[in-house]
Amino acid sequence: MGYPTRVWLLVVLISLVSACTPARESTKPSKPAVPVTLFSCREVAVPPFDWVAPEDTVYMESEREKGRDVPPLASFAGPDLARRMAVSLKEKGVDATAVSVNDTDSLQDQVYALAEQGYGCVILGRVERYEERIGSDWSVNRPASVAFKMILMDTATGRVLWKGSFDESQQPLSENLLTFKRFVSRKARWVTAADLSETGFKGLVDSMVQLGGRPRSVADGEQER
Repeated sequence: MGYPTRVWLLVVLISLVSACTPARESTKPSKPAVPVTLFSCREVAVPPFDWVAPEDTVYMESEREKGRDVPPLASFAGPDLARRMAVSLKEKGVDATAVSVNDTDSLQDQVYALAEQGYGCVILGRVERYEERIGSDWSVNRPASVAFKMILMDTATGRVLWKGSFDESQQPLSENLLTFKRFVSRKARWVTAADLSETGFKGLVDSMVQLGGRPRSVADGEQER
């Protein structure tokens, strides 16, 4: 059974108000992000997220009923989340790259290999829940729900420089008015699990940069490369 639709009356009202408000076109091009050195490192590697989340059999079955054959999410979502995380870091000026690793190597060997490639830090992510939206942008039988943890590690010393986590199941505005800002930022839509993850990435990257980010200097490049 889908979620109550009365809340979408509010969505329509918000949309109408937004449509009646003339948009201001920016006359200035957006400025590129100021290059940032994050803690002790200038370049950050983001390998595919480790996947310990249960397989989303409910979503897979719903797609099969529509004639769609969906591969296990772990087979493609791990690298996709790494790519999205790298983009979130770049938007804040951090030199980040989504990278591939040898799955047969131990975690220690993977980190060592990335250090040999010149990466000063690595983001290690662990997905603990990943449930895809069942429905559309405007109506769902089940909303997206994700939970993951991340650490930022110095590849030379193995020291953990930062850690954070994200856990959210999208809710209708009628059930939690505290989500109003996110509701508006998502344009009053039900988002996919990947888009929900990006919400977490942006918040965690903001926290990371506020805690350990600083404008990059020429000396940073000389020391780390």
